[in-house]
Amino acid sequence: MKKYLTIFFMALFAINVFATEYTVTYQVNVYNPVTLNVYTIQSESGSFQTGQSFVMGAATLPADLANWQSLYDALVGTRFGIDSGALNENITIGINLLDFNPNVAGQYLNPNLFMFLGVVVVGETSGVTQINEFYHFNEGKNAYLKIPKSASLNSLFSLLSLTFDDLGFGYYVNDIFMSNGLNFNTEGDSVRLYLSHFSKFGGGRGSVILGVEETLPVAPTSFDLFQNYPNPFNPSTKIRYSVTAAGLVTLKVYNMLGQEVKTLVSTNKEAGVYEVSFDATNLPSGVYVYELKQNNMSLTKKMTLIK
Repeated sequence: MKKYLTIFFMALFAINVFATEYTVTYQVNVYNPVTLNVYTIQSESGSFQTGQSFVMGAATLPADLANWQSLYDALVGTRFGIDSGALNENITIGINLLDFNPNVAGQYLNPNLFMFLGVVVVGETSGVTQINEFYHFNEGKNAYLKIPKSASLNSLFSLLSLTFDDLGFGYYVNDIFMSNGLNFNTEGDSVRLYLSHFSKFGGGRGSVILGVEETLPVAPTSFDLFQNYPNPFNPSTKIRYSVTAAGLVTLKVYNMLGQEVKTLVSTNKEAGVYEVSFDATNLPSGVYVYELKQNNMSLTKKMTLIK
């Protein structure tokens, strides 16, 4: 028996030690929202092996991007890597800083964010995975970012009135941030983020940016849409709803002209009670209608934004 156990553990050790590692070629880009140009930071291009990482270095952005230098500086020193065994091919990735506010220096379009990234992947065999698509890693493996709590990061947090206690991260899917598929912690001298796939993701004020939360610990008794709270609100509010059967659920917000202004939910859901955050930072004051639909059923309610 000992002989077989020895052979088993030797084989397991060999698999872990001699697992094939793949090359990740990378470049860091900054997207200009005014000119629509993409600026590649030449000093932040290179390659590393899975199981290794690179560190984002300091760079001076060109004049037309100078408004967002503080956002870039907050990420300087970030260690960006991919776990050993996460890939089955060599890949090239473009790490893109996105969604800057062209009207406010040092701020994203969503002022509750301190970072917003999108990663394009070109696989040696899988081809191109666009920025809105998902490039998944092998089961149990991750890409990771370790963002140091530097003076630049702390300064940005102070500017945004953001604290590490109210920090959240999410993938940006269907116009909302969802925390499924990533994990993070803020202990020690860095913020550590672990990603199960590449696509668009961001971090900021978790109580505002995160969209659909986990199913609430309440048994659903009916198909129902609850009044948002708080109401009136500025600039964010929460909407709770319940569904008693699995199926496609949509939750959308309309203005009083009947124009859709936000899709909060558009996905299959199991029976349960859910809650979603609605951030109306970029919308004018007024009355809005939110509508819940599943199968042939629909419910609507009104809410008031006062700025």
